[in-house]
Amino acid sequence: MITLFVFSFLAGFFTALSPCILPVLPAILSAGVAGGRLRPLGTIVGLICSFTFFTLLLTWLIQVTGLSPSILRYIAIALIFFFGLVMIFPKLSNWFAKITTPIADLGQKIQSSKPKEGFLGGFVFGLALGLLWTPCAGPILGAITTLVASQTISATVIAMTLLYSVGAGIPLFFFAYGSARLIKTSRFLSRYTERIRQFFGVLMIAFAVLLTFNWDMLISQKLSLFFPEWISEKNFHVEVKKNSSLPNDGKAPELKGIAAWINSPPLTLSELKGKVVLIDFWTYSCINCLRTIPHLEKWYQDYKDKGFVIIGVHTPEFAFERDLDNVKKAVRDLGITYPVALDNNYATWNAYHNQYWPAHFLVDQEGVIRMEHFGEGEYTETENGIRMLLGMSPLNRKDAAVHTRFISPETYLGLSRGRSYQSSLSSYKTATYNNEISSLKEDEVGLKGLWFAQDEYIEAKGSESYLELNFLSTKVYLVLGGSSKTPLEILLDGKPYGTIDVDGDKKYNIVSASYGRHLLSLKVPQGIRAYAFTFGDE
Repeated sequence: MITLFVFSFLAGFFTALSPCILPVLPAILSAGVAGGRLRPLGTIVGLICSFTFFTLLLTWLIQVTGLSPSILRYIAIALIFFFGLVMIFPKLSNWFAKITTPIADLGQKIQSSKPKEGFLGGFVFGLALGLLWTPCAGPILGAITTLVASQTISATVIAMTLLYSVGAGIPLFFFAYGSARLIKTSRFLSRYTERIRQFFGVLMIAFAVLLTFNWDMLISQKLSLFFPEWISEKNFHVEVKKNSSLPNDGKAPELKGIAAWINSPPLTLSELKGKVVLIDFWTYSCINCLRTIPHLEKWYQDYKDKGFVIIGVHTPEFAFERDLDNVKKAVRDLGITYPVALDNNYATWNAYHNQYWPAHFLVDQEGVIRMEHFGEGEYTETENGIRMLLGMSPLNRKDAAVHTRFISPETYLGLSRGRSYQSSLSSYKTATYNNEISSLKEDEVGLKGLWFAQDEYIEAKGSESYLELNFLSTKVYLVLGGSSKTPLEILLDGKPYGTIDVDGDKKYNIVSASYGRHLLSLKVPQGIRAYAFTFGDE
């Protein structure tokens, strides 16, 4: 949990150094143009409070209403444009001050805040900026919410959002305070305070235009190459907490908010007291999870008659994984016979403070967590933990060696987490792309033809829609959605490789090749959605 908080703070800090801050940076700098020496501090404190509150409020509104984030984006663009005009034209500033509430009194505050009102004036100004900035900072903030993989408001999310705001506020304070010191100590600049304020207004309008045409996404995607992206689904072993005596990690939380059960009537840990229980958090499009299932199924068959139960808690990563029929089909196709619980609202996930797919929590006969394991691997260690709790002797064997070769990272394709595109995506609309596969850089994605971009996926909108990738691995998997009578065509390194019939929302095996860097081109049928690439080295 400490890692999440540190990352939230650092993500906020780097936000202040990224294009995400550009729409409000002119206004931040203008906070020092007029007012007392405490005005920059008041501005940043107000922005932190406002941004934290409105981010949590908008997260809740999107969850309960299904409101598209694009609507919030366009509202923010309109506000940026309007406040830019307020900074340029004093008459408009005065008119705006007379007809609006004190919180919205942004133009008058910028123009004529007095030194004695410095902190309070800056605080009110910061409150307005926080509302303005909330929809604009979404791409980086989305990386934080991905870590907890939840859209619910919890104490963890509140703390992470606040730390994100504080992280961003620290460099912004120095920006604002520096502009105040520079102008007040320079006789030349002090004579042109009004012109400087108007210049910042022009910049705000320019950035509103940039946001309108989605040019900010292009800048963000290029700069994101210099910042690591923290993803929830790891392609390697993450962590195991164990020792020879199995530690006591506290009482196991009860299963909460389960939407449906597969292979079993509803179960509770209290009624399973006296049995050894393995809680497995998984989702059916996660390649790491799929590779653990044969081990889980074998354990279930070997030990279910000896007082052992597995509960597969299916917590979705994508919206289509919430559908009960989709999960039932996956359970049937994968040959899973142990109980599966649908945790569609992340209630059980959050109760266990989980962060990964897959994750295993081994619970003893008294309901106490005795082992935690995140990611793939350590199968013998986990099975020996099961055997120890069942009073059986341990196995004397070792797992196969873990692969250490580098492979391409998991690559998301939707707007919210797509960071590997050769050129920017057009948000929430159909657009024509003309990327060249020969110019793709390492681990970069390119598009050709007509595509529609949504938060979680991109959708082919024409008969000549191509999805292309420069990758390093031996195995490529792709999460696809929809169905089509036209097969998906695959070209590997410029040569025909084969076809795939897309017949539902799931992960598909795309290619198996020799280890190395390859160029992949997929001709995707119209109406098919693409969510994420994952990779393997087998």
